[in-house]
Amino acid sequence: MKKTVFILILFLSAPSLSHHNYRMRYDAAQTITLEGIVTKYDWKNPHIEIFIDVEEDGEIFSWVLPTAAPGVASRNGMTPETVAVGERIVISGWPSRDGSLEMRARTLIQGDGTEWPLYPAWSRDGNSGGTDNPRSRASGMGMGMGMGMTN
Repeated sequence: MKKTVFILILFLSAPSLSHHNYRMRYDAAQTITLEGIVTKYDWKNPHIEIFIDVEEDGEIFSWVLPTAAPGVASRNGMTPETVAVGERIVISGWPSRDGSLEMRARTLIQGDGTEWPLYPAWSRDGNSGGTDNPRSRASGMGMGMGMGMTN
């Protein structure tokens, strides 16, 4: 019976574990920076997605940038209106391991110079991302911090 329960729990939790295993999907040892025009800003659970078009050598490349959960972004001061379609942004993060045009976004800089962290402001190792908000300490995993990950 114990073996059956264990297998059932493992089976039911596997999709959740794979969803939050960012280091398998993205290369945290590399950081790339893109500059482009926002084509879509999708403020939704479980994670905000930003879509941008990047011009390189006269060719347009469309990138998908999954990022923090809305709750994490809200604690960092962002709102669904923070980024506008048509806006030029600079965004940095971890490239996908499979070479697709996808990046786990970590920071966003708007045209006016406003910089937004796209991860929890507090990590489990005690590093602060620039806020003393005690609510940030309860943030759990917001696309990248937890499970030993740091800023």
